[in-house]
Amino acid sequence: MSIIQQVTADSFNDAWRTINIDALEEDSPYNFNTSTLHPPQPEISEAEVRALSTQVRQLLRGGDSEGALRGCLEMPVYNGDDAAKDAHLQTILEVLQSIKASDMTPILTQIYTSPGGSELVDVLMKYL
Repeated sequence: MSIIQQVTADSFNDAWRTINIDALEEDSPYNFNTSTLHPPQPEISEAEVRALSTQVRQLLRGGDSEGALRGCLEMPVYNGDDAAKDAHLQTILEVLQSIKASDMTPILTQIYTSPGGSELVDVLMKYL
């Protein structure tokens, strides 16, 4: 008798895994709370983004391109509606377009070397 003849329709309904082997692995998400991997982000409204956009434009008019870029990057919109995210993206693009190409490297270097600068550059890369 071959193996094919021994398999019946009832054997396909059997539970092949009677234990949860994922729970035995130490790196399994069953062994730790995965919600701790993502810190809670505040909900940012479109009105807050519009207020930030106004402040950023004032900084740009004053000639403080680094402050304007830093202001945008310090308040990323991770949680918010699509209108808030789009408005924030437009603000960041406006700041980046206003910076001269020759000034971009010194500004980014200055932001990167400041305390918390690597996180700000990471936020910028998420928008690019």
